[in-house]
Amino acid sequence: MNSNPFEFKYPDDIDPKDVIDLFVPVFGEYYNVPKSGHTFINGARGSGKSMMFRYMKPDCQVLVDNEGRYLEVKRDIHDIDYFSIYIPIKKGHLNITDININDTHGEALLNEHFMTLHFSMCIFKELKDIKFEDNSINISSFLEFYNIKFCKYLKYAGYYGDIKLSKAESLIEIFDKIIEVFREINADFQHNYIKKLIGSKEPLPYNGVLLLYSDFLYEILKEIRNLPFMPSKPIFLLIDDADELSIIQRKILNSWVAMRTTIEVSLKISTQLKYKIFQTINDSRIDTPHDYSEVNINDIYTTKKDLYYQRIEQIVTKRLQKYNFSKSSPSEFFPENKKQAELILQLKNKYIQEQIDSGKTEPQAYDFAYRYTIPDYIKNLQGNRYTYSYSGFKQLVNVSSGIIRVFIDFASEMFVSQISENGSDKVEFIKDSIQDKVIKKVSGKVIESEFDKYREEASDKKDMDKLRNLILGMGGLFMEIIKSNASERRVFSIALNDEPDDELRRILDLGIQHGYLQKSMIGNKYGTGKARLYILSRLLAPHFVLDPSSFAGYKFMNSEILKISLVDPKKFIRKLASNIKGIEDNTQPTLFDKMQ
Repeated sequence: MNSNPFEFKYPDDIDPKDVIDLFVPVFGEYYNVPKSGHTFINGARGSGKSMMFRYMKPDCQVLVDNEGRYLEVKRDIHDIDYFSIYIPIKKGHLNITDININDTHGEALLNEHFMTLHFSMCIFKELKDIKFEDNSINISSFLEFYNIKFCKYLKYAGYYGDIKLSKAESLIEIFDKIIEVFREINADFQHNYIKKLIGSKEPLPYNGVLLLYSDFLYEILKEIRNLPFMPSKPIFLLIDDADELSIIQRKILNSWVAMRTTIEVSLKISTQLKYKIFQTINDSRIDTPHDYSEVNINDIYTTKKDLYYQRIEQIVTKRLQKYNFSKSSPSEFFPENKKQAELILQLKNKYIQEQIDSGKTEPQAYDFAYRYTIPDYIKNLQGNRYTYSYSGFKQLVNVSSGIIRVFIDFASEMFVSQISENGSDKVEFIKDSIQDKVIKKVSGKVIESEFDKYREEASDKKDMDKLRNLILGMGGLFMEIIKSNASERRVFSIALNDEPDDELRRILDLGIQHGYLQKSMIGNKYGTGKARLYILSRLLAPHFVLDPSSFAGYKFMNSEILKISLVDPKKFIRKLASNIKGIEDNTQPTLFDKMQ
């Protein structure tokens, strides 16, 4: 049976050796993340944040040297540069905001207690799983930490139970006791306070334990660094999916960032572009570079496209080599449609020669061919435009639109389809017809069934309807442009001459959050500053029959024009199409009509 090199596994389920074998630093700024200092890492779901955090955990770091080179013999944990602890924020983990506490100050304190409690449990569960050496020095030092330091800070927090240990046979025994204490505090908080708030119209006094970051968790982490089995290096708390926190919890986390505790503890905070709150609980603002640094992974595709291609190439090559495929070259494993490639090359050479014959220089001729070959090839297919093949590694990278997980997911589905077709024969490569069929199915799913799922989960379904209209308007317009006689037909973006109003900005941001749009900035057409640029996800290229390799083309317009698409995408297209050279004016049903 063929092993699927693109089978998805959650990073925590991947063996440390496999993590080292498969990890590629997706963005150039990665090497700034594992340095002391608070850092926000922003990127769409699937852009590589969780895999990066997995690589930064101690069980992986002992397998590589300080330059990231694999070691035949793993190094001692004291030799690693930092000690990372993973803290996932899953939807619902810290959700107490639906309970009306009726007091801003009290609500902040109780939320911080709940967050600190959750973080503390995660931290000690992670430490327990490290399996430090169980020698007498480590056990006695940890037991002393527990009885003196840990119990002292718990007492300061209002815990008065007698939980001291007279002896311990192992480190695990002490870790289990600490985790049990946190569970007891959590149970008391949930059952004896939170449940009593349900249905209560008046605030209730809270007299229980109050664990806060600065007074408890930060002090505990400083003490942990001094234990003999721990490296005396900075501790990194890897806080994953922080935008699942409520607004008040994000403000609390920002307050922790503002403490600037980076010599001992650095917060590495990943978000999916929905965080947007940078005020502390006291409404002061945290700012770069004084309080934190920031890495925006999506910028790699909008500003460094070639780098993204190289990273995907490295990732695919590593996976093919690990699973011993004879064709470890991504281009060989994902071949393009030969017949289409030959026809496109013929058209390209024809254009180059015609331009040279007309007196153009060779660079000018090549530029003309680059601009018009694929758009004209698609245009010349006329009613058969959906036969355009999106196969070939380079096209698949472009269609993945800067999201690594997107590429891995559709590559996995292609591999499964190839296995099904091959039967007992070993898979050597993915046929171009299978690539094309799968990517078109995935593209349609994104704008249809997947969008319906997002709409069902949304609190404001009208906004999701407006977003769908916006996407259909943009895609429909770009589809009309590619089959026109416009001077620039490789259009995938809209640039705004002015600032969008609150409604349009909200819908555009929603599109970015769900991965339908990407945002960048370009020089405005007046040469007086920057303009907002909104790029349609190239994963939608097969759905609208667009050229996913196009990158430079964009359409300038005023915000009020783009707003038309929120309620009437057909009207939006007609209004703009009337000014585009060569767009056909006919009353027959169009491809856009069929998508409605």
